[in-house]
Amino acid sequence: MSENFLTAMKQESSAEQININTEIASNAIKKYSFQSPKLKFIKHLENTTYKLSAEQGDFLVRVYCGLNNTVKDIESEAKIIEYLISCNNYTYQKPIYNNSDNFVSIGEASGISKPVSILSWIDSPIIGHDIDDISLFEKLGKLFAHIHKKIADWQKPINFHRPTFDADSLIGKNGAFGYANSGYKYFDRETVSLFESVYQRLIDFEAVNGKENNFGIIHGDLHLNNVILHQSSLIPIDFDDSGWGYYIYDLAVILANYWGIPEYSAIKINLIKGYRTTRKMSDEIENQIPLFIAVRYICIALFLAGKSEQEVTLKQTASKYIQFYLAKLKNIISCI
Repeated sequence: MSENFLTAMKQESSAEQININTEIASNAIKKYSFQSPKLKFIKHLENTTYKLSAEQGDFLVRVYCGLNNTVKDIESEAKIIEYLISCNNYTYQKPIYNNSDNFVSIGEASGISKPVSILSWIDSPIIGHDIDDISLFEKLGKLFAHIHKKIADWQKPINFHRPTFDADSLIGKNGAFGYANSGYKYFDRETVSLFESVYQRLIDFEAVNGKENNFGIIHGDLHLNNVILHQSSLIPIDFDDSGWGYYIYDLAVILANYWGIPEYSAIKINLIKGYRTTRKMSDEIENQIPLFIAVRYICIALFLAGKSEQEVTLKQTASKYIQFYLAKLKNIISCI
């Protein structure tokens, strides 16, 4: 999602919900040993995040607001990050455990309970979508391939559980992180038919392409607003959407931001080139990138539509960006 979108959504977010989540975060951090902790609000979208400053340093606090976030899922998110840290190839935000040695703390406020997690803070800027050096995408391709390859070789711990992102859970009736059921009701019959045609194409893809080399743990949301540039190194952040999915979807997530612009072809070439230096990708799978970009557009549109039904203050901004993603979908549909 674009940085402008995040800014607009933050401005129109429900102040009441943010206040409750702030109290939830404040109560959750009491389960740690932070000295003189102070919270600073960052943003509220699928989750609410804060910068925590304490005598021990700075940290990122996340209050989970999604419909499908379970404690087991979030604990498994930490296990993914810890394993990648142990590979010693890239830097990651370190999971911080509470006084009970759990990554997840349950915060409460006004009779509401939500899971809360804390990560180390990296004091460097995100890259953002507007970049001048297209060769950066080759480095990103290597990063994607490294994550896919390392986690594929990893012996998952007992009780490991992350969601699956297949056709049904991406854009099916229960997809879009649980918001599709209400999200589909937002759209007219013509638009729903368009969504359903892409859904069927994805079902057909899954029937033909096996999971052995094409499917595994993916980041799920690794665009350039989720990559930090720290001392010339790339640091992927926000593994909240990680789960079992087709590897090509990870590449489609970032390419979706550039479809339709003159630089798209060069960006894609660099991204795929970098990926193939570390991990194989067949031409047949590469040719399905437009399909997965279309899936990404639909998933976001359904998420925004469903989310705006729950938080009415988001309706105006959500409507604007839904139309943006529908236009992008119609532009790519002939290529899938």
